[in-house]
Amino acid sequence: MKRQFCLILAVLLTAGCLFSCAAGDETGDGGAAPVGGGSPEASAPSPETAPEPEDSLPAPPVEDMKGAVLTIMNMMPASFDWANTQIFAPELNGEVLNDALFSREQKVEELYNCSVEERETANPAGGDMVTAVNAGDPVCDTCMVFDASVSGVLTQGVLLPWNDLDVDLAMPWWDGAATEQYNFYGIQAAVSGAFSLYNYSTRHCYVFNSDMLENAATGTDLYSEVREGVWTVDRLYGLGALGVMDLNGDGSMDKDNDQWGIVSSVTRHYSAMLAGAGVKYIDRDEDGTLHFAIPGNEYALNVISKLVGLNVGNDIYTSGTNDIGGGAESPIFYNNRALFIAAYVGEAARMRDIEFGIGILPPPKLDESQAQYYSLVEGGAQSVLPKTLYGDDLHKAAVLLDAFAYFSYIESVPAYIEQVLMTKVARNEDSSDMLRIVFDSSFYDLGTGIWSSDTKNQFTANIFLPKSDNTASLCAKIGKVIGKQLDRFTKSVMEMKE
Repeated sequence: MKRQFCLILAVLLTAGCLFSCAAGDETGDGGAAPVGGGSPEASAPSPETAPEPEDSLPAPPVEDMKGAVLTIMNMMPASFDWANTQIFAPELNGEVLNDALFSREQKVEELYNCSVEERETANPAGGDMVTAVNAGDPVCDTCMVFDASVSGVLTQGVLLPWNDLDVDLAMPWWDGAATEQYNFYGIQAAVSGAFSLYNYSTRHCYVFNSDMLENAATGTDLYSEVREGVWTVDRLYGLGALGVMDLNGDGSMDKDNDQWGIVSSVTRHYSAMLAGAGVKYIDRDEDGTLHFAIPGNEYALNVISKLVGLNVGNDIYTSGTNDIGGGAESPIFYNNRALFIAAYVGEAARMRDIEFGIGILPPPKLDESQAQYYSLVEGGAQSVLPKTLYGDDLHKAAVLLDAFAYFSYIESVPAYIEQVLMTKVARNEDSSDMLRIVFDSSFYDLGTGIWSSDTKNQFTANIFLPKSDNTASLCAKIGKVIGKQLDRFTKSVMEMKE
């Protein structure tokens, strides 16, 4: 896969400038909010973690790897079509992101005298890697695995902990929130490096119809509100109410003919707002023990009650369907009949044919006292290491994965933001600031990934879809099931450490 080194396109040399504007005190530190017993505490703003110009970051040391080959097992796009699975580009074609991916690979190969290769798989759960490890076949150096499958792969005993690699995961090209989330009782099962766009494309945001907003609330500057920390759940619903309109004048609202304030699948909208308030379904005790985090948590219970109440007795929000997965909400927004839509960043990147102006915002905070914004990352993929990695390959993997993540962070991630902004989003400093906040506010919840069927999906179907505030009853019903699953997982991981 060795190819002649190509100089980075001039547009990509300036793409890092997308990150040069300060986003105020609300950019966040990429960490997860505590939910045990109270609201997330206010704190001083954390250091910037967004991509910066190349010369302002401590680049990993360059080393002659003497022709070593780094192999990344990656999913075929068709097997994971809701996320951006692209890690490699076969050649330059003039498209910003494609050329950035191609050029940063060439840079790593030239500087480190190595090759970086892709091995495709159609199995999001890492099955091909598991089979290879069990057969003693060193099929790859790292494998991209669907986040909900990480626990299953871990407990099969086929993973090498990232602890065994000499990599500084505190560097900004490794997602610190993901590192924290996928560390189970000291075993670093998985991480998220900037060489993968999975977790950039599957993080939550809100897209708004800027033309409709101007008509409904002339002069409203939502970008400034985000920077000032006043973009809240109440503000979202207050503006959403201004967008509601009975277009056909029949005295009732329906998804096919009328205009709505907020549209989204039930899962997407409520997951974004719940995480945006710093609430997790599954969290850790002080000693790291996993537990169901809703029962007895007054803050979480109050947040859930508030979110349900916001949709009672009005027509501000619709999923367009009674299915928690939705599917009918996107056409409402695409047809210029909604003010806001809860979406993945990757979905916003595909809004190329919309005929009206749009903007991107992070999910709102619960209230102004909340220290930062949180953008839920779910449905993506994490990077795991096969147990067949040993000896000299440990050093090879550590050096090259760190370098690949670094150059991706300073080149292809800014290019991905440029690609997102090449939709109908205004290509200006405001838009790049908002995306930077979204990318800087990573929030992971094992209850929206590994154990989503027993937590998130249960709340979505039994609380949020029917607009029921019967949370205590649901917690009593599902608590024992969740507890047993967490206990079994904990026991399996602890046995691995013996």
